[in-house]
Amino acid sequence: MKLRLLPPDRSFFDLFEAAGDNLAQCAALLSDLVEDYVDPETKARRLADCEHEGDRLTQALLVRLSSSARPPFDRDDVHALATRLDDVTDALEEAADLLVLHKVTEPIEAVVEQVGLLGQAAAATAAGIRRLRTLDVEALRAYAARIEELEHAGDRLYRRARAQLYAFEVEQPARYVLVWKDIIEQLEEALDAMRRVAQTVDGIVLRNG
Repeated sequence: MKLRLLPPDRSFFDLFEAAGDNLAQCAALLSDLVEDYVDPETKARRLADCEHEGDRLTQALLVRLSSSARPPFDRDDVHALATRLDDVTDALEEAADLLVLHKVTEPIEAVVEQVGLLGQAAAATAAGIRRLRTLDVEALRAYAARIEELEHAGDRLYRRARAQLYAFEVEQPARYVLVWKDIIEQLEEALDAMRRVAQTVDGIVLRNG
């Protein structure tokens, strides 16, 4: 008697797409925070709520993965993608939290620029995740290339921002340097986390395309 395989459970795509959209929403909330720096505590709380929704979606994906449901691709890939999407929302929320904890009165220009790159990467990520459902190889490779481009731009911006902090022409108090170093490093980590998501998606394409 032949064993009949269950068809792939398409609900995984629903959860991944919701996680991608939630990630983009977190990035939009961070953009609003730094571009209109009014009542940052309230805006940071909204971003924390968004991050909690990301946690909920990650947990739903992992619970689904541990069930008898057949995932649409390798279980290790599902786990990696779920946790790496969650890493991005965690990093975005941590950046907002640092702005509040350090009692920042106004973001420096480099931070506004970093957050702008994160917004573009988040939108590209949400759109790319939607292409997994049909495994649109061309669109997914274009997404990975776009993230790589934004990540390189982020690296250049990060190096420039650090150099400006340590520039001797404009001497700043030690606290100023340490605060902004913390924040720009956290934003760089968020962009690196976006790159890890894209690399995971690229691996899925290579194994399934």
